[in-house]
Amino acid sequence: MKITKAKTETYILSEIDRLDPVTVYLTNYAPGQGKMAIECYGSSWAAYWGGMGGLTIKDFILGCDNDYILGKLLKETRQTDFDEINEIAHKRGFSLCVTSDVEVVMQSKDMTECFGADWHLDLPRCNTNEYEYVGRILNAVKGAFNYKE
Repeated sequence: MKITKAKTETYILSEIDRLDPVTVYLTNYAPGQGKMAIECYGSSWAAYWGGMGGLTIKDFILGCDNDYILGKLLKETRQTDFDEINEIAHKRGFSLCVTSDVEVVMQSKDMTECFGADWHLDLPRCNTNEYEYVGRILNAVKGAFNYKE
């Protein structure tokens, strides 16, 4: 067994509008290799980057857009947009009211009538609730990283 002791920077963010306290752990393993872990209200998200072009993890995170980082932190970033499906259906004169993927499939006959035979290939999509939530956390994290004392 090989044991390597790594230095991890810890940031604790509190008094954030509409968020519980956030703890961020940054570990630089080598130039251009690092990991970020975020914890908020008992949930956590983490990702490792092995090719950051010689940057520290903090500088790398600051230079990336949120879409990319959230794509690494989350299992799912997009979901079926049920509100959009219902709105389009109502505009077309159908009384669809779906709130889950299971309901969409259970109403496949109505979906076919409203959206055509290939309806399942082009369902409206939107960001997941978790994407929006962790995105707000990530904005706070980036703000903390940019803070100059």
